[in-house]
Amino acid sequence: MKAAISGETLGSVMELDEILSLFQKNGIHFIEIWPENIPVKVGKTLLHKRLYANRDVEQAKKILEKYQIKAACVCFGAGFDKELAKDPELFSRELERAVEIAYELGAKVVNHYCYHVAMGPEISFSELEKYYGRAIRKAKQRKIYLALENEAHDITQSPEGMKTIVEHMNSEYFKTNFDATNYYQAGYEGFPYAYEVLKEYIVHVHIKNGCFYHPEFGHEKQCRGGKMTGMFAGNDIYYPYASDGAVNIDGLLRRLEKDGYTGFCTMEPHTTPEKCLDFYREETAYLRERGIKE
Repeated sequence: MKAAISGETLGSVMELDEILSLFQKNGIHFIEIWPENIPVKVGKTLLHKRLYANRDVEQAKKILEKYQIKAACVCFGAGFDKELAKDPELFSRELERAVEIAYELGAKVVNHYCYHVAMGPEISFSELEKYYGRAIRKAKQRKIYLALENEAHDITQSPEGMKTIVEHMNSEYFKTNFDATNYYQAGYEGFPYAYEVLKEYIVHVHIKNGCFYHPEFGHEKQCRGGKMTGMFAGNDIYYPYASDGAVNIDGLLRRLEKDGYTGFCTMEPHTTPEKCLDFYREETAYLRERGIKE
């Protein structure tokens, strides 16, 4: 297993060069790339902050090479935008573009999300195929995995729902990004239960932890997350360090190693850019202690 850090949070306030300089100083060798991490091409207009269209991948490659840092995966978050999610043609074309960018950057995984594509409990496979079919064909061509991440508010909120989606897509290159804490947010046992349901389909893992938000116990606002669902509905989730929450991250890491998982465990601090450095320090040390290197 290898450790990586998501570039999403710092991408809102820093250019890629500055982020990678910071990573290098902290001994981090892999980054999870988001659209905002890639500069816009000179003379071009940014179409949307969540898309890779008109972004300069060649320039990003040069910056990565400068710091000797590699792309662990490429993320595609268009599902979080209602307008982008309304247009299956645009969405599918841009997800296909993300696959091509992963290929160019040497990453083997595209992490993507459903969210506004299908927020309700009912799964329409014919609709999902409109969004994912084109990218699945490109992924097969490029041998890149499409890893659908589970979220607490859409059709992927249950491990069984995720399994049903992956099995229906019936592709060697359509799998899942496993986030135990997102299953916890949805009221499910992230580990071991959700892992047992999905273990044969996992190609990427997000590492963070969660618990109920209790400001009276000193929980900081900058680490407060969104609404919990399922049996935990009515609570907000709080994101402590990976070592300190209600989810059995230690058990998950031991099981991944035992089962021969060789992919990335990406630290994904859910906090403000100002607080990010504290999470990097604590969580890289936590993973190092468990034999997972950056």
